[in-house]
Amino acid sequence: MVKTLLDYNASVVTPITNGVSIPVPISPAGVQIAGTSVFIDPAVPAHFPNKVELKATIGVNVLLDTPNVLVRIWRAGFEIFYARVEYEDLFNDHGIISLHMVDINAPAGVQNYQLIVENQDTNSAATVVGPVIFSAMAIGG
Repeated sequence: MVKTLLDYNASVVTPITNGVSIPVPISPAGVQIAGTSVFIDPAVPAHFPNKVELKATIGVNVLLDTPNVLVRIWRAGFEIFYARVEYEDLFNDHGIISLHMVDINAPAGVQNYQLIVENQDTNSAATVVGPVIFSAMAIGG
């Protein structure tokens, strides 16, 4: 079956390490580090079924102990993805988180996505330092 590219968008907060310094808050607080959106046009016959491929790259610096960085993706106020990575201060002070998620059959219209991070270890500290890149590609058919 033929696929149709419905829309594409990307947010490049910074393409380099040390391009930002965003403290990763302790859970349950979280901080949005990037956002992106796609438009799924209901007038396009191929708009359903659809898949929205979401990709993110996040550079993290460990400041203290072993942070458990939880990465969440929200759409329209609802969490649609989460994953956790643990870093060790003595072994990997800097790390890159890369993720790829597919949102299946997103509703027609504008879909806004938020990329959020938080730290689940209260005795540790981490900072988002870059790169921070978040993209969405909507494919129909």
